[in-house]
Amino acid sequence: MSKTVKTFAVDEQNQPIPGAADVDFILSDEVEALVNAGHLVGDDEGVFFQRQLEYISAKSFDVLYPELKGRTLFALNTEGGEGINLITYRSYDQRGDTAIIAGKATDLPRGDINGKEYSIAVRTFGNAFGYSRQELAASKVTGLPLEARKAAASRKSYEQKVNQVIFFGSPDNNLQGFFNGPAGAPALTCERNVVAGGSTGGNATQWRSGDKTPDDIIADLNNALTKMYADTKQIFSPNMIIMSVADKKLLQNTPRSTQSDMSILSWFLANNDFITSADQIKDVNEVANIYPDVGTGGTGSISDPIDGVTPGASGFTVVAESEDNMRIREPFPYMHLPVQYKGLEYEINCYGRFAGVEMIRPGAVAHWCGI
Repeated sequence: MSKTVKTFAVDEQNQPIPGAADVDFILSDEVEALVNAGHLVGDDEGVFFQRQLEYISAKSFDVLYPELKGRTLFALNTEGGEGINLITYRSYDQRGDTAIIAGKATDLPRGDINGKEYSIAVRTFGNAFGYSRQELAASKVTGLPLEARKAAASRKSYEQKVNQVIFFGSPDNNLQGFFNGPAGAPALTCERNVVAGGSTGGNATQWRSGDKTPDDIIADLNNALTKMYADTKQIFSPNMIIMSVADKKLLQNTPRSTQSDMSILSWFLANNDFITSADQIKDVNEVANIYPDVGTGGTGSISDPIDGVTPGASGFTVVAESEDNMRIREPFPYMHLPVQYKGLEYEINCYGRFAGVEMIRPGAVAHWCGI
């Protein structure tokens, strides 16, 4: 049974409240064990240390990482729990036909949902941080809190790894990402295309080549969106474009024409049926120069991997984003485990269980290269 002690009250910033009455405080089993073992000097130090850890833990979970956009792009599913090691899902392709038949026909065409079953691993992501006995003693003497940046650094390291896996998976660990994954992953079957050449000069495909006019760039975007909608018989209505920061800035900063006070982006948003807000165009650091180098003068192949490692060129991706089409799987979100005493240090292990991205309907994604 957990131990309850009397101690001073603190505010939301973990600072003592002058004149406030003492409050009941429940020592955690782990901290009580450290006190009983002599690793913490009495209940007062146990209370101080536990409050410090609770404050640091809360602060580390409050931090946002705006440069890590993987979690913000796709729906998150946390079903499953800590104990599962494998997630099986079906990736679907709707297909079928209907024919005019004779009254006694027995060979009717089937209208089915063709689904292939995939199993993805659930992996443990972990790290740790800690405080020395001297750091705790100094914190008590000075009244300054323990350094929260250690916990924040551990959390950021975890989120960076998760972000990488969301985009590119981890083939060696059977984790599927949005762009890449192990052999046979649905993400590898997403459609790939090359944009048309420019209407002037050398007919180059690249947006910065000088051959592409603002009209040509707008046409590239419109054609990509329309192609998905038309080719899928209106099943997938694109609602998101992913591109690099530099490419979105080009759209924002390039005039529609020398006679216009609108940028390419402003004109495109005002005249497109699918993308009507700049927020639907996601500028993502990880997608800079990851697409196959297949534009004019390119030396790559359209089948080159989009893995964040293979050198590539600019491109963009059109997405019909929905939890029914793709989703992130994190059966057990990141947490801090109970503190342990090792040597002369209090160590806090942190971990979560993550399974990458389920690409349920690859037809909802199309990559466009050569810009």
